[in-house]
Amino acid sequence: MKITVFGATGKTGKEVVKQALALGYDVKAFVRDPQKMDITDDKLVLVKGDVTSPEEVNQAVESVEGVIVALGASSDMQVDIVMEKGTINIIAAMKKHGVKRLVVESSYAMSGSPEGVAFMKNMGMGEEQIAGVQHILDDKTKQEEAVRQSGLEFVIVRPLMLTDNTKTGTYRVAESLDVKTGDTISRADVADFMLKSLTDNEWIGKTLAISY
Repeated sequence: MKITVFGATGKTGKEVVKQALALGYDVKAFVRDPQKMDITDDKLVLVKGDVTSPEEVNQAVESVEGVIVALGASSDMQVDIVMEKGTINIIAAMKKHGVKRLVVESSYAMSGSPEGVAFMKNMGMGEEQIAGVQHILDDKTKQEEAVRQSGLEFVIVRPLMLTDNTKTGTYRVAESLDVKTGDTISRADVADFMLKSLTDNEWIGKTLAISY
């Protein structure tokens, strides 16, 4: 399978790249700074670009069968628009090239979600801290909405508290989860599920929480 990974130098993105290569996939890793990608493989191609540039995104999506989006925002980016704008560009490029399957990493701590606010408070975040990340959550909300309206075969994945632990392959996934303080999920297991969602039709069109 040939895939493109956006956000490939982030922690989740690198896990996706690593596991996709282990599956024998051909991987295009879309990166702003190629020096941040410390994975090398004959089946890995680095595509340097800015996700807010439609032209650069378009080149990265050509000739692939699926796309995984694990976008974050670095300190030199306009963090209140990058996920929405970047994802809109990705969707447009996918439609242009006839790529149907899109898997997007979002967050359980979503704007407008009472469960998300409770989750952040359970993580120990106070009202000021929550307000401080509201612009990022708003961007993710708009990102999710763009995905839902895309007409593509999409899956939105909302992890709980992320860790750097190893892959277990055993986790809970559902549109509504019974969660409690301290619930976590490793980035490796998020990557595992996102890759499975590229070929598994069970979750198409759904927004899913993932946790142990």
